[in-house]
Amino acid sequence: MSRQRIWAIVIRHLFSWPRELEAIAEAFWWPSFDLFIWGLMTTYLNQQHGVPGFILSFFLGATILWMFVYRAQQEMGLVFLREFWDRNLLNLLATPLTIGEFFLGTLILGVIKITISALWMFILAWLLFKFELFNLGVLLIPFIINLLVFGWSMGYVINGLVIRFGYRIQAFVWTLIMMIQPFSAVFYPVASLPSWMQFVSRLLPISYIFEGMRQIMSHVQFDLLNLVWASLLNLIYLGLSITFFNYCYRKARQIGRIVKFS
Repeated sequence: MSRQRIWAIVIRHLFSWPRELEAIAEAFWWPSFDLFIWGLMTTYLNQQHGVPGFILSFFLGATILWMFVYRAQQEMGLVFLREFWDRNLLNLLATPLTIGEFFLGTLILGVIKITISALWMFILAWLLFKFELFNLGVLLIPFIINLLVFGWSMGYVINGLVIRFGYRIQAFVWTLIMMIQPFSAVFYPVASLPSWMQFVSRLLPISYIFEGMRQIMSHVQFDLLNLVWASLLNLIYLGLSITFFNYCYRKARQIGRIVKFS
């Protein structure tokens, strides 16, 4: 595995990032819009009698943390799709670059972009609503890592579908993770869901993360079991998603799908 080839992928896309209006919108405009809307709503709720004071922290914290999931999945999918759109995937794979090096470069690139977006949202949340997510302390780190890993798992699944079935699947880059959100308990507890949705929610690692976040913000003792379950499920999903992508990649090479894309 070559560090030079991995960083070549990172630098290539970092150079083009500021020139892509849709990428700037995904990194700054839409997260800021969501933060502003939820912030205004929770500010209104906090002004009502009988509403707990930590409601603002619930919704703003969930909005920021969800951004890590959404952006991690989307960055993996969009970087892969851009190589398809540019008819460049075959050129890349004709070089000594391996598919593993490509995705490692994609992950590093995603972490850089997500870090920039997260810092922007932290600053914006503090300036507009005096909200500090860092109140979670050191627990913020394993929370974020688990959210990123789940986003990457979804990214591998989507990329596997795209390389196997073609452009007609590319809409999943924007829609698949949003289909999962209602089951993820981002803005409400799992107990508020119908029983069949609760069953699905318990199979998703990020539902444990958001439940744990709400426990901390409402000054309830943190349940370490939530973090343990999230980590174990994430490891299983990541392994399965990488296996799924490798299968789709092998099938795509066998039937010549990559050549058709290029």
